[in-house]
Amino acid sequence: MIKSISLVHRTPGLSIEEFNRHWKEKHGPMAASQIPGLRRYVQNHFIQVPGFQYEGDGIVEMWYDTVEDFKKSLEYTNSPAGRELAADGASIADMKKGFLWVCEEHIIKDDLK
Repeated sequence: MIKSISLVHRTPGLSIEEFNRHWKEKHGPMAASQIPGLRRYVQNHFIQVPGFQYEGDGIVEMWYDTVEDFKKSLEYTNSPAGRELAADGASIADMKKGFLWVCEEHIIKDDLK
């Protein structure tokens, strides 16, 4: 299983409440329903914990079966629907500040199942 992990920064001038609402209610469902080969989509919205400071405003995790499936999702951004999805993301996220990692997941412990 291949996972992409992205650190997300909201656009300047957008409140954290506006960002979280749009990301969860509009952008997330768009991405989850449109990106080809996407098996799982998880948003992580940061919470305030005394003594902790964060870089960014959230993390998104996206799972794919293969590296080829991940590459197809990148190619999707060149389609009209992909450009619309990217434009929606750019309306809430500062794309110049984000980071993207592509990983192979190795589960060491999983008590959730």
